[in-house]
Amino acid sequence: MCRTFTFCLFCILFGLLNVTWADSPTGAVRFVQNKGQWSSEVLFRAELPGGFLFLKKQSLHYVFYDTEALDRIHSGRPNQTASRTASPPELTEPMVKAHGVEVQLQHSLATAQIESKNLVSEDLNYFLGNDSKRWASAVPAFGEVIYHEIYPGIDLRLFAYYQTLKYEFIVKPGADPSVIRLRYAGASAVRLEKGQLLVETSLLPFREEKPYSFTEKNSKTTEVPAEWTLDGLTASFRFPHPYDSQQPLTIDPTLIFSTYSGSVSDNWGHTATYDNDGNLYTAGTVFGTSFVPTTGAFQTRYGAEMDVAVMKFSPDGKQLLYAAYLGGSTGETPHSLIVNSKNELLIYGVTSSANFPTTSAAYNRKFAGGTAYVPLGNGLPEPGSIYGTIYFRNGTDLFVANISADGKVLKNSTYVGGSSNDGLNYVDQYLGIYNYGDDLRGEIIVDKNDNVYVATVSFSADFPVTANAPQSKLQGPADAVFLQLNPDLSQLLWSTYYGGSGYDVAYALRTGASGAVYGVGTTRSADLPATAGAFKPQIGGQEDGFLVKFRNNQLERTTYLGTTADDAAYLIDLDPQENPHVFGLTRGQYAVSDSVYRNARSGQFIHALDPGLSKTLFSTVIGSGRIGPDVSPTAFLVNECGNMYLSGWGGAVNVRSGNVNSSTQGLPVTTDAYRKTTDGSNFWLALLEQGGKSLLYATFFGSDNVAGRGDHVDGGTSRFDKSGVIYHAACACGGTRFPATAQAWSQNNKSPNCNNAAFKFDIDRLKAAFDAYQGTLKDVIQGCAPLTLNFVNTSEGGITYAWDFGGTGASSNPAQVSHTFDKPGEYTVTLTAYNKLTCKRVDVAQKVIKVFPANFKVSKDTTVCAGQPVQLLAEGGQTYAWSPTQGLTSATVGNPVVNPTKTTTYSVKITNENGCSATKNVTITTDDSFRPVAEVRLSSECGQPMKVELINKTAGAQGFKWSMGNGDTLRTNAPGTYQYAQSGQYEITVTSSKNGCSLALNLPVTIENMSEIPNVVTANNDGKNDVFNVGFTGAALEIFNRWGKSVYRSENYSNTWGRDIPGGLYYYLLTTQRGTKCKGWVEVLE
Repeated sequence: MCRTFTFCLFCILFGLLNVTWADSPTGAVRFVQNKGQWSSEVLFRAELPGGFLFLKKQSLHYVFYDTEALDRIHSGRPNQTASRTASPPELTEPMVKAHGVEVQLQHSLATAQIESKNLVSEDLNYFLGNDSKRWASAVPAFGEVIYHEIYPGIDLRLFAYYQTLKYEFIVKPGADPSVIRLRYAGASAVRLEKGQLLVETSLLPFREEKPYSFTEKNSKTTEVPAEWTLDGLTASFRFPHPYDSQQPLTIDPTLIFSTYSGSVSDNWGHTATYDNDGNLYTAGTVFGTSFVPTTGAFQTRYGAEMDVAVMKFSPDGKQLLYAAYLGGSTGETPHSLIVNSKNELLIYGVTSSANFPTTSAAYNRKFAGGTAYVPLGNGLPEPGSIYGTIYFRNGTDLFVANISADGKVLKNSTYVGGSSNDGLNYVDQYLGIYNYGDDLRGEIIVDKNDNVYVATVSFSADFPVTANAPQSKLQGPADAVFLQLNPDLSQLLWSTYYGGSGYDVAYALRTGASGAVYGVGTTRSADLPATAGAFKPQIGGQEDGFLVKFRNNQLERTTYLGTTADDAAYLIDLDPQENPHVFGLTRGQYAVSDSVYRNARSGQFIHALDPGLSKTLFSTVIGSGRIGPDVSPTAFLVNECGNMYLSGWGGAVNVRSGNVNSSTQGLPVTTDAYRKTTDGSNFWLALLEQGGKSLLYATFFGSDNVAGRGDHVDGGTSRFDKSGVIYHAACACGGTRFPATAQAWSQNNKSPNCNNAAFKFDIDRLKAAFDAYQGTLKDVIQGCAPLTLNFVNTSEGGITYAWDFGGTGASSNPAQVSHTFDKPGEYTVTLTAYNKLTCKRVDVAQKVIKVFPANFKVSKDTTVCAGQPVQLLAEGGQTYAWSPTQGLTSATVGNPVVNPTKTTTYSVKITNENGCSATKNVTITTDDSFRPVAEVRLSSECGQPMKVELINKTAGAQGFKWSMGNGDTLRTNAPGTYQYAQSGQYEITVTSSKNGCSLALNLPVTIENMSEIPNVVTANNDGKNDVFNVGFTGAALEIFNRWGKSVYRSENYSNTWGRDIPGGLYYYLLTTQRGTKCKGWVEVLE
């Protein structure tokens, strides 16, 4: 059975978008712009380890506080000797030491232009105090601030670098750095120590390291030695060696903070909820949102610096969607969250501030107050001790507030309360069963019309009740209170006390489909009203849980829930039949029904009753079997099939609150638990089958440091959604390894103190899902036949699976399946996930796969004569793209014409109206098997015309034509010998033919026909036979006399021999260029 740990993150940025210092390579310092939420002298504020930096016009103002005091306040518990019923003595409010140092930029320019850069957030919203003009929304934060011209020609740049706040002065060419003077006003002392500037405070010192200075020219950095100089509290820079003042100079000191802890703003986790989109909301208290920049040593009231901080995260926890800060001048805490149908967050809590932010149409804008009280301790700190947590100096009223979906608007906010404390549960003084944080319990819910309901407690005899209240007066020292407000918090629709003569407190409530309101809590009253006919009409011991039902604003019935020992009912939910199910704690032997899962002698009970509260449907106990409570309940749900989800925490923090047996050791877990072991101080999540029949799932969750303080919640409720996903707030302490998912918005807690974390965990999730891939392409749901897809199972929670491919195949492969759809059509692919242990048992995912026809055709391959035009043909497409394009009449039509000169394969990409495409080929073969092959041989004889022998070597042709170049044509396969009548240049064209195709071959020839060579030379200059003219050019000639002696020789005879030659008979040898040899005689006549 698969469980999903969706995400866990640390919300330790409540103060000022305070990302932990090691989370980002660029550092965690963020400069938050002042848009009216702080005093006007402050331009930006940055969070530092153990303090703040306020950027003013001409100064940098540091304020540090004692982080160890915060740790002591959160964890301290000096004694357990005070009686639970004793009246609190005069309380001393916890004070926190602080020290402010203002670095005054002496003689700086008030005209400096201040630029903010590197926007990192616009998700911060501040609703502090009751003056709405001081509220600020969409407040941006930046990674860098620059003071331009803070001194003449000098800029000051502040930025974050890893875990260090950096600042540097940038001195422009020609400017004088000696004008920079830093006066550390408010410092206890300032001195030089080993080249460093040591700034003493009443807490711990901080250091400015020896300044590193440099010039830069042409991308080359040259260090310029620099030193601090000191005159009283005023420091400046000295440069012992000359440097090139015409180059920009950077002076770069480094701040080192020697704080107690290195933590950022302290904040604690109280409550969490969700919306229908799966976003997680968490709320807690944060220290320091209203810190005032003060100089020198001082003390601040701890409670005055505590406000409510709300954060909204994306479903995967990777993105902070908004942060909102809500509070007045004294302390307040959030107890419960809910989101209405408009995705607006409603917050219920208590405040001690007379100036808590309320809206103009609120039901009540006046604070009534009460008596001082310190929750999360024993309420009775020793005078002068720094102990407890938030100090409610003015007592408390309830507050209910409504924040817009984007966090930018405080839409509605109201007080509800009387003149004594309201919303505070004095657990140590009145109750036998209590946990750390139970002081700050109660719940807010909404009905289908977005009306708002609250379950709480009041000590006020004048708590506002409506005229139709079933109980209009306070009966005991404190009574439970149930109330209803309209959606905009402008009207109190219904409000009633509920209780008897003892101490009574309401922890949770639900509204049913019938309109009834059910509530649970703890009572020490033996005289609760309307118990007649109830399942348990009498209290079993001194302290029982109670379950009450109201209908039409009137009390219908009450039943006690418990044993003869102490018992408490903490959480309630209704099943689809409106049967109330209660999650509570017991120190006794709580009744267990037959045939249910049980852990005997355990201190957590689940009890289901009928809507009339008259009979038990089942009850059981679950836990370690140590007798007594193991955990503090935090969330409870009954889903649509009756399965029950529960969560709680136990361990060291609860032990220090008096629950000596509190531990997660020994709690049952299942074999498929996310985490099977515990350090004893973790969260525990469980799932019980409908009717309590079996334990379907149980796991531990949280840190794993036995020596640590332990995981816990500082009061308040968390929630399951109806699909079994828990949205949980946590207080995770520094030094522990609390789990966080990769890429969560903040993954580490760098504080040794405890900070708010939030996690989202899916206990019972059955969700069928799959992806369709074509190769590496995801989400493919259509294609052309044949279409092959790979289906990958991405389901959660299934044990077995079944695939159906629209009637074309099936598979039970749990991981992935490849399937081919051969024919066009629509196919519904169905993945069914089965898990009989879940509420759904079966879940189905489907995708419709559209397979389109791909009836693409192209013309067949064909053979043509080279150069013969041929038409190509492609069909079935809307667009066409042919290649190669050479010779095509068009490359984008289905029927282009081409004139191939050689065999060519043409490719066409065909795309139809459905986007299907295919590439097909057509090969056009040019037939040149009968290409003419011929040879010409020339021969000649002296005095005879040249003979031309035509030799045909062509194979496969059906006909021949010999065009001789002189007008003669021979039509024969073997023409034989041919003679030209005249000498000259001729081109013989041989044409072969086959099946109507013709191919030609050109054969050039030179014809030199031999005429008769003259045999008389008469060199008398009459122009006739003056020389021996042989009739050839370029021939070789040799002349011999009658005795055979060579008398003349020329390799390139040019008809010049015969002049001035003695008469007589001569013999010649003539060799033509073609090699023909002629012999004869010639007579020279004188």
